[in-house]
Amino acid sequence: MMALALAAAQAAAPAAAPALEGPVWRLTDVRGLDAGLLPTGPQSVTAQFQNGRVSGFSGCNRFFGAYTSQQGRLVIGQVGASMMACEPAAMKVEGAVTRAIAGTFHPLLAGDRLTLQSEAGEPVMRFQAEPEATLEGLRSTITGFNNGRQAVVSPALDSTITLSFGNGIVKGFAGCNTFRATYQTQGERIAVGPVASTRRLCEDKAVMQQEREFLAALRSTTRWAFSGAMLDMHRPDGERTLMGTRD
Repeated sequence: MMALALAAAQAAAPAAAPALEGPVWRLTDVRGLDAGLLPTGPQSVTAQFQNGRVSGFSGCNRFFGAYTSQQGRLVIGQVGASMMACEPAAMKVEGAVTRAIAGTFHPLLAGDRLTLQSEAGEPVMRFQAEPEATLEGLRSTITGFNNGRQAVVSPALDSTITLSFGNGIVKGFAGCNTFRATYQTQGERIAVGPVASTRRLCEDKAVMQQEREFLAALRSTTRWAFSGAMLDMHRPDGERTLMGTRD
């Protein structure tokens, strides 16, 4: 009887609340900005804390920096970021985020909510934990690929490269031919198997060369992440292999 009662209690227990480290935190409010201006969906502002490093998407660019946590205090150092320019609305959001995120805070965790309070006890940033990111079901139009010469280039004009993920298969259109390959993921790691493609010959030699470079970049990919509304994929040495939309 006692064993049944214990099993029932365990089944009814709520899921453990997320810790500071691990989840991707979606920004819901930041000091100095109307919360209604924050983007939603794939373009949401995010932050993730892991092993003394904080990184995320600030509205236009990826940001990154270091943090320490002890005795109830979270200290985030000055953050760096990529340097892409965006529309004024996105830059306004990014400005508020970058002004707010560096400093000393008291982190408060309540369920799937995180509040970073100033030392004076005022809320500076509020977040909600996002569901675990997944490639499953993702469709993407490629906006950049590694050409094998240490450069990420855009697809040629009037050509389209697409890919989609599902049931352990990545497939799509490489500009001239369709392709497919198996893949496996573990967290942010991905292993792409040998790529098979149709064998149509296109008249445009540049498109054929582009196709070879794209497929080689896909095959060499070992890490993936979402950067706002974009899919961002990398090789083991950290060099970017692919960038694409999150459709």
